[in-house]
Amino acid sequence: PTPPLPTMFCHPSRALCWLFVVRSLCQEPPSEDSGAEPRQKQVTCIRKDGSAPAVHAAFYLWYGNPEVDGRWIHWNHKVLPHWDKIEDAKHEKFDWRPPEEPHSTFYPTRGCYSSRDEAVLAEQFKELAEAGVDSAMCSWWGRKDWVGKRDDADSGANTDELIPSVLEAAKNAGVFVSFHIEPYGGRKPETFLDDLKYIFKEYGDHPAVWREGPKKLPVFWMYDVSAQHSKPDTQAWRAVLDSVRGTELDGVFLCLWIGNGGGNEDLAFVEEGGFDGAYTYFAAEGFTPGSNTKAWKDAVAKLKRSGKLFVPAVGPGYDDTRVRPWNAHNIRDRKRGRYYDRMWSAAVDSQPHAISITSYNEWGEGTQIEPAMPYRSPGGITYLDYGRHEEPEYYLEKTRRWSDTWKEKQCASHDSSEL
Repeated sequence: PTPPLPTMFCHPSRALCWLFVVRSLCQEPPSEDSGAEPRQKQVTCIRKDGSAPAVHAAFYLWYGNPEVDGRWIHWNHKVLPHWDKIEDAKHEKFDWRPPEEPHSTFYPTRGCYSSRDEAVLAEQFKELAEAGVDSAMCSWWGRKDWVGKRDDADSGANTDELIPSVLEAAKNAGVFVSFHIEPYGGRKPETFLDDLKYIFKEYGDHPAVWREGPKKLPVFWMYDVSAQHSKPDTQAWRAVLDSVRGTELDGVFLCLWIGNGGGNEDLAFVEEGGFDGAYTYFAAEGFTPGSNTKAWKDAVAKLKRSGKLFVPAVGPGYDDTRVRPWNAHNIRDRKRGRYYDRMWSAAVDSQPHAISITSYNEWGEGTQIEPAMPYRSPGGITYLDYGRHEEPEYYLEKTRRWSDTWKEKQCASHDSSEL
């Protein structure tokens, strides 16, 4: 839908006006006899740097089923090995067995769906819109003609083939798409430059591509590009990013923030590598120093002094023990929503550039906010859900409340001198 023209809102307690952009999440108002509640409007503001406070959610496109794809993809994820042979020998290796026993600790309300199913995509983007999410950080595993590793299970899921349908679903729902560049086989700074050329050529003109700030630059999230993973390639990344600045291939490039050395190693990598900022991604608090909520205010301050951006990731919990049975020490219990609330509260208080959610639908790691339901397999395996008193949409509704809170506080903190 075409957004309405900006309107002016004057704060009642002081003589200043803020420019608000109001984006309606309603495609059409429901009829009086439809029984449906009209969706609320999302209100946000334009900050001094020309950006709007935004919420982004990690969105995965690697799911497939026999009805749509001719085979199971990702729902039948294998049990992953441990690097220590003694520990690894303790755990049986097999592929999970959907639809009765998929690889997640939770069971999706819409079943073991295909990401290629356009009806599913339409429903998912409608949920994102209603949850106050601005962009889906689409997990992207290389160009559709790329020969190499696809996704962490090496399932061969071709996410790029789905991007046209994803963009249309996003446009129809009033949501946007950003690109989460994954470590596909053979990825390096030089191949990313080719990726940029391809993405801009194929998708750059689509109205559903999320664009940031007064220059309207698309956002690229660079997973596993960090001081820990990529330090030897720092100058190569700098050369690639410098080469696109001020051209039609320019963007907002965010690397992964690990937080080692009090964040100083990561800060140096961001600065020397020419990135615009960093994001934390991990939903398990403390999994990395950067995913510790107590470190976020300092990370914001460090990066801001260098003119860089920080985006903390919040998540509802973490449990990947169906695919990594040796990783139980990293489980983060949802505590019936309290874990999610605490991460959101810390993110809002840190006053970052934006907030990301891990995730909308990473079912294998149990970080999803997509609806889940109670389920017990014929073989006796019990799957988690969101609690006896919580509805399947519990985390979507909680996300909307926090998204509104975050944006309202950001808008209220900007006076006229900052516009």
